[in-house]
Amino acid sequence: MIDSWGIPAGRAALGLALGLVITFTGGHTATFGLIVFGGYAVLSGLFLFATTFGPRAVAQARTGFRVHAVVSLAAGIAALAITGGGIGYLVVVLSGWAILTGALELVSGIRARGAVRVATDWIAVGALTVVLGIVILVIPPDISQSFEGDKDVTGLLTSPIIVIGVLGAWAVITGVLQAISAATPKYGSSASSAVGEQHPTGIAS
Repeated sequence: MIDSWGIPAGRAALGLALGLVITFTGGHTATFGLIVFGGYAVLSGLFLFATTFGPRAVAQARTGFRVHAVVSLAAGIAALAITGGGIGYLVVVLSGWAILTGALELVSGIRARGAVRVATDWIAVGALTVVLGIVILVIPPDISQSFEGDKDVTGLLTSPIIVIGVLGAWAVITGVLQAISAATPKYGSSASSAVGEQHPTGIAS
């Protein structure tokens, strides 16, 4: 069984890795976005699915996180299978994944509130993920605007750059939240209730 604090730590590592790859890699095209998101979604899905098994799994959230994992795997495979799908395909896959998994995590957090102390973390991450999906949906797919920066440096702002930038920002923010959750001394800190010592995705209270 994985240590309880290791689950948010693992999710934080995946999210921050995605954010760093996006931040320090140039050429943000739709193909790049599909590749990095696909890799992240597959790894995240496998990780989440593995953590839903074990005697300490909490019934209120176990099913939700398993579906969350399956949706992530499906979205990741879809992204990697058609890396040349363009900005429209990236928006559909990314926004669909974000809204579905965000809603699942949000509902799981609400259902488990009072049973496990990390439920508030799931609510926060789930809400931010739903917001990510909505923001991605409202970004026009045909943005192509030139700009001039300092020292007469010119560039071109496009829809893929904006979409991938928003994804990177979400990854860093949620990664930091998960890291804080892992570092907070609330795992196994109380034996006041049997339910409170359980964890739905390997995350203990």
